[in-house]
Amino acid sequence: MTVAGLRSPLRNLLAGLISAFLLALPIPRIAAQMIQVMDPAHHHPAPGTKLTRFEEIDSGVYKGSEPRNDADYRFLQSKHINYIVAIKFLPLLDRLEVRKARKYGIIVIPVTMNASTFAPSEKHIRQILCLLSDRRLRPVYFHCSIGRDRTALIATLYEIYFLGVPPEKAHDEIKRFGFKESWTLSGLSNYLEKHAKFPWDDGKHTCKRFPLPSSDK
Repeated sequence: MTVAGLRSPLRNLLAGLISAFLLALPIPRIAAQMIQVMDPAHHHPAPGTKLTRFEEIDSGVYKGSEPRNDADYRFLQSKHINYIVAIKFLPLLDRLEVRKARKYGIIVIPVTMNASTFAPSEKHIRQILCLLSDRRLRPVYFHCSIGRDRTALIATLYEIYFLGVPPEKAHDEIKRFGFKESWTLSGLSNYLEKHAKFPWDDGKHTCKRFPLPSSDK
């Protein structure tokens, strides 16, 4: 057989070996890891945790998704978090979280806030922001269910009211925090568009101090 005749079988053998090697690679696992790095919705702050979109937006003020397992609470405990401001659709949905958090010495403060085509209550929004601005509660963690839309609105308003972020950057910030623009959530975006233009201290509202447990007073 000539040299030219040997080249074709060698090329086929080499191609087969390369294909077998590629097929043996853990492509799904690699792809999943890449997605976790690129998408904060799939990134967890510590091994075993299910928290997503975790971020410190100010000194001692953290935000993210609802804690689901013991690893989540241990992680929050490692950050010395004393209070969780839990943003719920409806009252009484906080009972399980209250029990779990208590095991780790964390107090849950539930606040009702809707996410729909209707704007959330200004009273509820200000209640959340009052809690987050209360330095007695820090370190504090706030969340909605998946740490995205309602959490993004609160985080953006916090930045504008307390960190000096210009109101004209409100849309960019809420998107950075993961807000999903949808007509079903237009109430949240409309609220931001309207209230980002007004100062926090408008002379009409005052924050009611959260009553700390007797052992902390």
